Amino acid sequence: MRPCRSGASALWGVTAIAKVGIARLERRSQFWVMPPRARAFVVLVDAVYAAAITLGLMTTHINVRDVWTFTILVGCALLSIETSLRLVWRHPQDGTRANDLLAVWTIPVALLLPPLYGALAVVPLLGFSHLRVAKRALVKLLFSIAATGLAGFGAATIRVVLSGHDATLHALVGTPSAALATVACVATRYAINGILVGEVVALTKQGMRLRAHFDAEYWVISAAESCTAVLVAIACAASAYTILLAIPPVLVFQRTLLMSQFREAARTDQKTGLANSSYWREVAERAVARARSGHDQLAILLCDVDHFKEVNDRFGHLTGDETLRAVASALTEGMRPQDFVGRFGGEEFVVLLAGSDLDQARHAAERIREHVAEVSIEAPNRNEWVRVTISIGVAAFRDSGHSINELLDAADSALYAAKAAGRNCVRVAEHTRQQTLDLTPEPARVLDLREQRAPAD
Repeated sequence: MRPCRSGASALWGVTAIAKVGIARLERRSQFWVMPPRARAFVVLVDAVYAAAITLGLMTTHINVRDVWTFTILVGCALLSIETSLRLVWRHPQDGTRANDLLAVWTIPVALLLPPLYGALAVVPLLGFSHLRVAKRALVKLLFSIAATGLAGFGAATIRVVLSGHDATLHALVGTPSAALATVACVATRYAINGILVGEVVALTKQGMRLRAHFDAEYWVISAAESCTAVLVAIACAASAYTILLAIPPVLVFQRTLLMSQFREAARTDQKTGLANSSYWREVAERAVARARSGHDQLAILLCDVDHFKEVNDRFGHLTGDETLRAVASALTEGMRPQDFVGRFGGEEFVVLLAGSDLDQARHAAERIREHVAEVSIEAPNRNEWVRVTISIGVAAFRDSGHSINELLDAADSALYAAKAAGRNCVRVAEHTRQQTLDLTPEPARVLDLREQRAPAD
């Protein structure tokens, strides 16, 4: 019996080690866990990139001047990356969108050199960034190189078609037509890269809105980045050595972006991407102050996911986190620009409805409740779909309170009533009478402060 028991234990141990090894291999490659269409798209982009490099090698005449210009631009980019590690951001934060400003150096390559160099410039830059800044899965690294390389190749091809092989200062911006050709080259670079990245995001992250990925901030930063890149190209066309003067401004630019990212991270709930409770309260208090001075309307919704603990207990905390993200997405969809959604803590969310009275807020809450009830989240560990509901408490400014604390307290009471009524429903805070105890020598009586509106003498 002992040998059998020992053999069974050994077999169990080998099986467990094999499972762990396979899981680690899948996490490292991340290729086979992608949807089939996404895998096919990634392979296609990599293949087209390899074909573009082959075509460039066959059609490009290599000369010393082009190689020297390419070396200087790539060297400045590598120096910028290394210097930024020491002076700008020593430890990049995971899960945050960071702009490495590599386009400042790769766009001049596309503007000044043949398409082959535009395709190859990204290889040493992303490879060095992978080794020194943040490692990423091999499939992501190769796709990033291919997408950015194809963007550079396409931009350089447009420049050759419109302006020829002349890489002088006059050919860049000497005439209005030359300036338009330069703008077209830069626009082509961003268009190709945006289309490729947007497509793979759409294929790998079902339901993700690309508008959230390419938001207004992205385009503003890209515009500033491309303008800086054109200035670097102009400096390089005048004298290759002058581009060394571009490194300090690029580092300052990158540091400014980093400060913006830190400020955004301090205001954002990392699990859902919504505003955290402190930032939501800050915005809400300003809104209440404006409503008080301008006699505007305002309401808040306090939402709680029903039976959320059961989701964590049955499906695990990872599925619970995905559920919170899905609910957060459902809360933000259909909101007006002036509305503001935050995570209040745990499974509670809070919504600020500017310009809404109590009845309008109640209708908005019903719409949100119905929308969340339609959301389903896949639990891969159990091959099931998770569906949740929410209970909502509604409170309006002046009807339910005159400060954010009073509104939250009234909404919390309404939420408690919704829970007591069976959950998955909306309850509105009753008109809260602001009362105080009169401690004058006369018999104590209760006063309604809202009736004491006469101005002081």
